[in-house]
Amino acid sequence: MEKTSSALWKMLETLYVTKSLANRLVLKQRLFT
Repeated sequence: MEKTSSALWKMLETLYVTKSLANRLVLKQRLFT
């Protein structure tokens, strides 16, 4: 159980990080255009 939950958290964390990174890139593009 703990293994799966920690793996799930890691997956969520990675998803969140990639999302925020993408958002930052989009924001930067909007600022520069």
